[in-house]
Amino acid sequence: MRKKVSVMLVVFWGILGVMGFVIPDIAKAQAKPVKIGFVSIFSGRLAMLGQAAVNGMTIVAEDINKRGGLLGRPIEIIHRDSKGKVEEGVKIARDFIERDKVDFLLDGSTTREAFAIKEVTRDLKFLTFVTASETTEFTADPKQFNEYSFRIARQSIHDMVVCALFAAEIAKKDKLTKWYAVIPDYAFGRDQYDVFFTHLKKYYPEVEVLGAVYPKLFEPDYTPHITTILGARPQALFSVVWGGDGVAFIKQGKVYGLFDKVKFFQNEMSHFINTGELKEVPEGFPSSLRHSRNFPDTKENHDFWDRYVKKFEMGPVHWSYESSTALLFLEAAVKKAGTLEHGAVAKALRGLSVKCPWGHPPEKMVTIRAHDQTVINYGQAGCYSTSKPPYFQNIKPISWDFILKEEKAYLEQKGWVK
Repeated sequence: MRKKVSVMLVVFWGILGVMGFVIPDIAKAQAKPVKIGFVSIFSGRLAMLGQAAVNGMTIVAEDINKRGGLLGRPIEIIHRDSKGKVEEGVKIARDFIERDKVDFLLDGSTTREAFAIKEVTRDLKFLTFVTASETTEFTADPKQFNEYSFRIARQSIHDMVVCALFAAEIAKKDKLTKWYAVIPDYAFGRDQYDVFFTHLKKYYPEVEVLGAVYPKLFEPDYTPHITTILGARPQALFSVVWGGDGVAFIKQGKVYGLFDKVKFFQNEMSHFINTGELKEVPEGFPSSLRHSRNFPDTKENHDFWDRYVKKFEMGPVHWSYESSTALLFLEAAVKKAGTLEHGAVAKALRGLSVKCPWGHPPEKMVTIRAHDQTVINYGQAGCYSTSKPPYFQNIKPISWDFILKEEKAYLEQKGWVK
């Protein structure tokens, strides 16, 4: 009898023990996901960037979910293709919010879409992380301020100060005074043109800008632009043509011997080298740099990079870092606020810092400034391309103290200081 009772007790406690482990797992599995809608470009030449953003988010979402998700709820990411069209981006944003009932929105679209989407989120008071638009005006102009919009993306003023400083050093050394530019024909490109040459001439007053060509997004043939550049006979050419468009421009430029005739400067060449889109990496092109396998030279970046390459068989780009960092900010803000309510999360985001793979060494922390809700302290450097991995060498990090001092002066000039 005692033996039977003992066996029954063992079985009973065994069942409780199993239940003790199983019930939380079931509850966890049944927790309603926190849905995040991501609008970006997943077709055409720029498709690699939209997919790279989702890739980066996937890695970080996996980590957050292993840590218990957001208030015990797992993150679920859904994404749709804006095709780079303003009307499509706006429709997707509205559908995410009103039909799909997403909990938060990530806007990984171009600047021209982002300005329109921001008006939707302003009207609906819906917290949104902007992870691609880089135009300075988007957050610098007080008239554009939206308390529910947070930019976790690079910004033209920061990038172009770095580009201009690096380019000025080379221009002085090689006496490159006659310049031309190839600029995407919308707000982002024109903003980058203005900020770059304002600062290049500040650092090297001998510079003369001979002109610029303005290709459309997804331009099929750059031949007319290339012949115009060659006809002007500049000594140096600055380009902010990006993604697959940048790849196409470099390939077509090589056919015409463009780079044998001018010194070519590219803003952020890594975004079409790291993905493998540019099969033959040029040797010795000056470029700004935000991230590569060897920059920032931190364990956080090395680990993220290696994990990304192992999972997706290509390197991450800036959209990978920016979108994934948005999730890190969301996790930290929700934890701080103790709720998913947008007003409380927005309040927690202002002034918040997180450690992330593209944080500028040695701090490795990026911060959302409270006054304009935009990110600072990400990796910033000048470098040269090289045909061998990791494809960038002679990396020269630029101090954020310098960047912020130059930003302040530029914004005062524009009348954009609050």
